[in-house]
Amino acid sequence: MKFKFVVNEKIFYANMIENDITKEIEKHLPFEATYTRYTEHEYYTKLTFPTTDKNCKKEYDAHKNEVWYFGGWNAFTVLFGDYNTFPFEVVKLGTFETDISEELSKEKSTIKILCEKV
Repeated sequence: MKFKFVVNEKIFYANMIENDITKEIEKHLPFEATYTRYTEHEYYTKLTFPTTDKNCKKEYDAHKNEVWYFGGWNAFTVLFGDYNTFPFEVVKLGTFETDISEELSKEKSTIKILCEKV
């Protein structure tokens, strides 16, 4: 499964892991959302539809150029820096084929991102 992310008119592809979360997100594609910067490592948006991470592998070590999900906020997240989320568990959803971190790291507090299925 592959998703396309459009940031500042630049296209980035992510190879997504097939799990309950990505399957639910896929049903709602395409969607454009405003993502909020959180510290120096990520942009996130709260999904407007319910999903669950109940049957998904949870981790603590998230890395730049990856897509993640945090159940506490129903957050769909794109990382531009490495981050250990302990004590909060997150679910890895995918990995970008090319470096998106440079594009995201120069942005300010919010950014619009279009997400589509390829």
